[in-house]
Formats: sequence, structure tokens, C-alpha cells
Amino acid sequence: MSERTTSDGPDAGPPAAAEDRRGPDAPPAVPPSVPSGATLARAVPGFALLLLVDLAAVWAAVAGSWSVFVVVVVCVVDGLADGMFAWLRCRASWAAGAADDPRDRVLVREFLRTYLVVMGAMAMVAYMVFTGVLLRPGGKAPLDPGAAFTTWQFWAVAVGLVAMRGFLYLWDFVLGGEARVVPPAAVVSEPLRRLFVLQFGVLVGGLLVYWLFDSTVAGLAVILVAKTAIDLALTMLERLRVARIKAAVAAGASAASAELSSDRAGRQRAGSARAPAHGAHPRRRRGGGQGGAAPLTRLVLPPFSAAVYH
Repeated sequence: MSERTTSDGPDAGPPAAAEDRRGPDAPPAVPPSVPSGATLARAVPGFALLLLVDLAAVWAAVAGSWSVFVVVVVCVVDGLADGMFAWLRCRASWAAGAADDPRDRVLVREFLRTYLVVMGAMAMVAYMVFTGVLLRPGGKAPLDPGAAFTTWQFWAVAVGLVAMRGFLYLWDFVLGGEARVVPPAAVVSEPLRRLFVLQFGVLVGGLLVYWLFDSTVAGLAVILVAKTAIDLALTMLERLRVARIKAAVAAGASAASAELSSDRAGRQRAGSARAPAHGAHPRRRRGGGQGGAAPLTRLVLPPFSAAVYH
């Protein structure tokens, strides 16, 4: 009966995990550091433009005595621009190679379809409710609720909101290099957060102002100021979240490179130790392997999907 070969032979057990090769005395893995200050500093132009456009909407609503219907429509335009540029972010991720899972395309397709349906339903509800078709506070319908649609202030705010979303896409995602590291699943989560927090919040707040406060301009100004503050906070959290993703990707690439170098050095040392003497013939072992070459260890990147999808 033949004896089992050594750990270098073909009958050796499974290769050791990456953490075992680090040794029992190795320090635990340290989470990647996130440069929060630098991340927020780079995003200052986007924050400033967001504040400028949102405060311009507050000024236009107060100066032009907008109705609740017009305010909700402006927020719908902002939401549509946000969703469309999120779709462009997903396409940029595919082009840059950050997405290679076929399920991502299904995810993005369902996101776009659901997002457009929800925004269309929101616009329809706003029309039915805030123009007096379904609800009439005090028994009277609002007088010409869409009058602001013919003013230049409305169209300037609408164009400004679309331009602001386009600038954030260009500045952060394209010029910031996020397309190479941020997968579509992380991209589509941001407009969904704004959809449920901002858009539905504006709809509920508009209903309260419309029904209880007779569409007062002060109530509409409060809604738009709250929308600005929440939008700015969500944008800051998005920048920090993307910074964590980029730090995790960078740490994974560094760890993978170090592990690959360690594997190559180990194979070279093992090959030198098993080299036969001059004139000797290597003994072939059972299983067809010559010299008992050590099995290659599969390179496994450290998981960072939790930082991406949560």
C-alpha cells in the first residue's frame, strides 16, 4: 500500500485561505479609511448649485404666488431629471466595465419602468387633486392653478433643476471617476431614496397646505425650504456612500495585488526547494504531476458588496 504524499503532492488537502497565510500573529484586517473631508470638499460646487437652484424655486414661488399644483409639478420635473441621469449613470457603468452581471440590466430596466410609472402617477394625482377636480377646499376650486406655467420664472426654475442634475452627473460620476467603481445597484438606490422621501413628502405637504391652509404662499415656501434641506442632506450622504465604495474597491485591489505577489513568491520558493540535484532524474508521482507542483491558490477579492448594496 502506497503512503500518502506530502502536502506538496497531488493528494494534498484544499489550499489554505488567504487569512491563514497571513500567520496567526498577523494583525486583523483594518477597514479602509474614507477621506470624508476631501470627498465633501470636492462636492462643494455641486452642493452650491443645488442650493442656488432650489432657493431660486423658493423665490419664484413666493414672488409669483404659485399654486400648490405648480410647486408639485416643479418637483416632478426635478424627479424626472434625477431618474434620467441615474439611468445614464448605469449606462456609464456598463461602458466603464463596472457592471458585468446580466442581472444588472434587468434591475436597471425595472427601475426605469417603475420610476416612470410612479412619477406619471404622481403628476396625475397632482392634477386631479390640486386643480379642484377631486378636492375643493371650502367648496371652491382654485382660480387658474396653472397660471405660472406661462411665466419665465417657472421655465427658468425647471431648466435650472435639469441643468443642476446634469452638472452633478458630469462632475461627480464622469469627471470624478465613479463610473469605474460604482455598480448599477448602488446607482439606482439614490433616486429611489429621493423619490420616496422628497417627492412623496412634497405631495403630502402640498395636500396639507392645499386643504388646511388654503394654499398660502408661506406654506408653499416652507415646503420648498424643507425640500432643499433634505435634498442637500441626501446628496451629502450619497457622496460619503460613494467614497466608501471607492475606498473598499481600492482596498480590495491592494489586497489582491499583495496576495498575488505572495502566491508567486511561495511558488518560487517551493520550486527551488524541490529542484533535483545535477544529473538526477525527477521521480514522477502518481497522478501525472511532475515534481509535485503545489496547487495554485484561487485569487479571491475581499468582499465589499455590503458597502455597495447597503
